[in-house]
Amino acid sequence: MSENAVITPRLGIEWDFGPDAPAGIGRLLSLLAAIETTGSIAGAARHIGFSYRNAWGLINAWQGYFGQTLISTARASGSTLDDFARRLLAVDRDARQSLAAALHTASQPMRALPLQSSGGVAGALRIAASHDPLLNDLIRQLRHDGLSVTLSTHGSLESLLALAARRCDIAGFHCPVGELGRDIWALYLAQHGLPRLRLLGFARRTQGLILARGNPRGVRGLSDLSRADLRFVHRQPGAGTRLAFDQLARQAGLDTRALNEGDEEHTHAAVAALIASDEADAGLGLEAFARRLGLEFLPLFEEMYFLALRDGPASRRTLDVLGSLLHQPDWQVRAQDMSGYSLDEAGVEYDVPEAERLLFGR
Repeated sequence: MSENAVITPRLGIEWDFGPDAPAGIGRLLSLLAAIETTGSIAGAARHIGFSYRNAWGLINAWQGYFGQTLISTARASGSTLDDFARRLLAVDRDARQSLAAALHTASQPMRALPLQSSGGVAGALRIAASHDPLLNDLIRQLRHDGLSVTLSTHGSLESLLALAARRCDIAGFHCPVGELGRDIWALYLAQHGLPRLRLLGFARRTQGLILARGNPRGVRGLSDLSRADLRFVHRQPGAGTRLAFDQLARQAGLDTRALNEGDEEHTHAAVAALIASDEADAGLGLEAFARRLGLEFLPLFEEMYFLALRDGPASRRTLDVLGSLLHQPDWQVRAQDMSGYSLDEAGVEYDVPEAERLLFGR
């Protein structure tokens, strides 16, 4: 946005399928509409700026959640929407059309205010964070409470660097508990320009190997990943999960050259969806997504997910608001139905030495 550009706010609607739903219902609806128009998943993905693999990951995640197929594919005729997907689009279109006039009218008082931007998103709380399903719940709650919040999803390392460069106000990142996490933690703290941090505990999570239902390949541990018949899907370089995998591989003496280095995804949900759709046999990810799609899971380590803020007076109010929200009883119960999650440390504030004692016992 250019300097002193006039803001034209628009009131919109957003579907919320609850805390157990995959992320990206708006993107799914856009993708289905593009498939309806183009008759091709590949063409639809290009039209809305997705990769073909990410498009399939999104479709499979929501097919698993709805318990319904969304598309049919055939070599000769391309891709078509199944009845449920057509009904889904029709309901969305009808809702938006019926509410359009009311939303336009309701937005007029806001448009009448002398709103201007001096660049960026004025007053918004900017979050750059590693993918986590509970983080979407947190953002919805903050918005419900009247705060303006933006989220950009990155790997843990990139999120911390965005905080150091003041491109965000909060960085969400994770680190394994115990010896596995020492080198990763050191890497986080060694980045040039990384400020002193205040950390807020968000969640303790379990990561491990996500495997196809029934484990048909008979994977028993990391050493099996070097087999030529296994299709392994990586997280992107710089992601906390990729850093942990690289550490595990080195410790196990695993020859990562034998893995398919070209297959990478940016979220735990996409990794699980690829395995559920038989596009891959194994990947490292969160237990919660394996259980959600009925996949097998081999636990490997626990990790802490933190919210990091710059240490200073400007962050104090944000820390207090977040800490208060995460300590509320109704927030604490959110993890009860999520496999591999604990919120015992949620809302607890740490400086860096205190966080190190939590992670490594020193």
